[in-house]
Amino acid sequence: MEILELARALQVVFGIGLVIFVHELGHYLAARLCGVRVLTFSLGFGPRLLAWTVGPTTYQVAAIPLGGFCRMAGEERRLEGLPSAPDELFAKGVGARFFIYSGGVLMNVLFGLAVFPVLFQIGVPFTRPTIGETAPGGPAWHARLPEGQEVVRVNGGRVFEFEHLFTAIALGDPERVTLRLRDPRTGTESEHVVVPRKDEREGLNMIGVAPGPERDGAGRIALDVEPDGPAWRAGLRPGDWLVRVENGAPGLDERTQLELLDRAGEPWQLLVAGPSGERSLAIAPELTARKDAPRVGVAGRLNRIADLRPSPLLASLGLRAGDELESVQGLRILALGDLHRALLTRPGPLALEIRRDGAVQTMAGPELAPGAAQALAEDLALAADERSSVVVVQPGSAAERAGLRTLDQVLQIDGTDVTSWDDLRQLVERAGSQERAALFRVRRPGESAHLELAVTPERRPLATYGLRLKQAQYVYRSENLGAALVFGAQYSWRFLEESWLALKRMLTRDVSPKNVGGIITIGAVTYSMTEAGWIKFFFFLCLVSINLAFLNVLPIPVLDGGHLLFLIIEKLKGSPVSERVLGTSQAVGVVLLLSLMVYVTYNDLVRWFFPQAP
Repeated sequence: MEILELARALQVVFGIGLVIFVHELGHYLAARLCGVRVLTFSLGFGPRLLAWTVGPTTYQVAAIPLGGFCRMAGEERRLEGLPSAPDELFAKGVGARFFIYSGGVLMNVLFGLAVFPVLFQIGVPFTRPTIGETAPGGPAWHARLPEGQEVVRVNGGRVFEFEHLFTAIALGDPERVTLRLRDPRTGTESEHVVVPRKDEREGLNMIGVAPGPERDGAGRIALDVEPDGPAWRAGLRPGDWLVRVENGAPGLDERTQLELLDRAGEPWQLLVAGPSGERSLAIAPELTARKDAPRVGVAGRLNRIADLRPSPLLASLGLRAGDELESVQGLRILALGDLHRALLTRPGPLALEIRRDGAVQTMAGPELAPGAAQALAEDLALAADERSSVVVVQPGSAAERAGLRTLDQVLQIDGTDVTSWDDLRQLVERAGSQERAALFRVRRPGESAHLELAVTPERRPLATYGLRLKQAQYVYRSENLGAALVFGAQYSWRFLEESWLALKRMLTRDVSPKNVGGIITIGAVTYSMTEAGWIKFFFFLCLVSINLAFLNVLPIPVLDGGHLLFLIIEKLKGSPVSERVLGTSQAVGVVLLLSLMVYVTYNDLVRWFFPQAP
């Protein structure tokens, strides 16, 4: 396993290095074509790791792989006021220098234009834009988008992968999204209008939909089986399909059923189908060497009605957003799945106990058929109250062992008042990072005296079942080389257009700049792409290459775009900009670039390394 991870890490270094090499090669070739002597061709910055000299040029690999540079003869002479030799940069005209400075950008675009068609001729795997789970309370949930249908167009534009659906909505009309869906079983198409909503955490317009799993005509789900993992040893094999989860929570989709069993550490009892027919398997989780972030094992109570979809039954009951479900059919509502379990496994006239404005009320309704009970559960979007510090304790957790109980209200941690779930999370994280116990002061229902409990956050080993639901995918393959060239050019142009739209939306604050990632994000995503095979890996490198071209052409001093801007000014005014203007702008450009690097690195650290749950 360690050898495999090392190989993948080396593949990441190779991929990022290749994109940088292509960019610097563009400058190098343009300079040589224009008769400019190149002094240094470097991949990376800082101390040299490898270096060799051929003719007038020193080629090197440096220690810091955050870029590269191509140093040309005479770049310093202008600042020193000295005349240029014939083979130096500033001895050349504006047109030649414009070509040299744009060489990296052109080469990055050409890389995409050249490699994309090859990949599309071979076949590129994409995540099918299939409607999977819709987030309760979200725009797609309100619009009742049918699960399992494939998105064909967004606002009239063609969609052929789920990631494109995401960006088309984020960068599209913020007031209205028109989706054209196709039913894969019948081929019929229908249009649905969804009003997107800006997700404050992500800073993007979203409709709240996740990609769906790959299903066959019978609705069975394709499975990814890890070789020699728990599922494999239990008898599961590649090519088997999941028929149903036999010990799952009723009424929930298969992914959620498996997630709940995983949280409880219970075996998965599955009915699967293969070449020899259907069979039942029990897959027990196995602990791995990897450990979770430090946690105490508590969650917020999931019983507040955050939103609801109008229906005659809900209108007759009089439920409102903000009501808290204390119990349904006599079952206390605490966590995900409790509402479905109460409605689908406890027959009889409908009986609800709710808390509204601090007072408990009872509601009654008719006995519901299974379909109506399922519809009622799906029409209520439950959420935890972020302003509450009442906890649900996970079995076997550090909190349970320390004496904390479900429905205890946390008042203080380490002497600091806890007034929201965010307070609780941050204080637990602080204790976990310091590897010490956190002192909880809690109020227990029915008891007047407050309790003090020492709870030590722990890093628990992560469990694996060696199995996951396979996302709906397909392989796009162009019919011939001509079609591949056209599609490659169209894809490159679409990505450049989306990059420009994203920049515009950031400037108008319609898209949060916290979505910008740096070298950590690029490295992490590149690493994840190594799992998808070399075709998808090179596909992603094409996107990185085109994105690098777009960023470098921006008119920021120090970047290629800044040099191009000064050349345009020089051409218009008939003389170069003054040394003072050039020096000041370069200094400002360095500050801007360093500030941007610090900002995107901060975004990366927040995105990848900070846990979000206590």
